[in-house]
Amino acid sequence: MSEAQNAQSEHSERFTTFKPPRGGVMTKEVGAITGELELHTRADEDGVLTLRVRYAGADEWYTLEGAPYQLYDARDAGVLHDILVELLHRPQP
Repeated sequence: MSEAQNAQSEHSERFTTFKPPRGGVMTKEVGAITGELELHTRADEDGVLTLRVRYAGADEWYTLEGAPYQLYDARDAGVLHDILVELLHRPQP
């Protein structure tokens, strides 16, 4: 893999564990899931963005409601991932 491909890969696929707000995160497959979750974002070379979540440490992934999305530039996936984590990570007191 070239250096440019490595850089794009680093920007286009990311994983973060977070705690969602009350009510959890809505998925296509099973509805809302709650508890400690892991977010996975991935953009292919055409900018098609895949958003998935799973229970932290579980094997099965669920698609976020509304996905997939189209990015103008796949390199924006990293910034979008950070924004989603900031919005979704809301531990309750």
